[in-house]
Amino acid sequence: MEDREFFNTVAENWDNMCCHPPEKVNHVIESIDFAKGEKVLDVGSGTGVLIPYLERKIGKNGSITAIDIAENMIKVSRRKNKYSNLNFQIADFFKYESKEGYDCIIAYSCYPHLKDKEKFFEKSYNLLNPEGKLAIAHIESKDKINSHHSKIGDTIDSNLLVDIDKLAGAAEKKGFYPLYLQDDHEFYIYVGKKF
Repeated sequence: MEDREFFNTVAENWDNMCCHPPEKVNHVIESIDFAKGEKVLDVGSGTGVLIPYLERKIGKNGSITAIDIAENMIKVSRRKNKYSNLNFQIADFFKYESKEGYDCIIAYSCYPHLKDKEKFFEKSYNLLNPEGKLAIAHIESKDKINSHHSKIGDTIDSNLLVDIDKLAGAAEKKGFYPLYLQDDHEFYIYVGKKF
């Protein structure tokens, strides 16, 4: 099953299927070190779990673009999130174009579904402003995420997470130096800065 089809099918029930404890999401947000007024691209935004947290951090002068390939996920997110500084895009990240750059791109709980990792870093680099940040984050361990994705392998195509140092090395080859790395029993977080 294609990713878009799968996520469109489960969108209405997604928030009941997945748990995102506020204290864990807050840890991810704090790890990224957002500033007021930043422009953020939320890749694979889904039902908009991160949007209220991002909005609180960047404030009304900032902006959030929530992008997802599955229109039903965006439909659910639109119902939940009514911020004036929020823009929704139904699009494939790899084909997405923007005239303005972003201060931060975050791929929260979606990185295994981004098939071409090299292209992901290249695309992120091109969409970011100078010294912009790139964040990849999960609120579960790499082993737990990989175990889950191994079980759903026949349902949906996804890749396994690699050791965070390996991911940081791949990102560095594409123009990012690491600011924050966490790969333990609770989190998988990479934050890099464009150089």
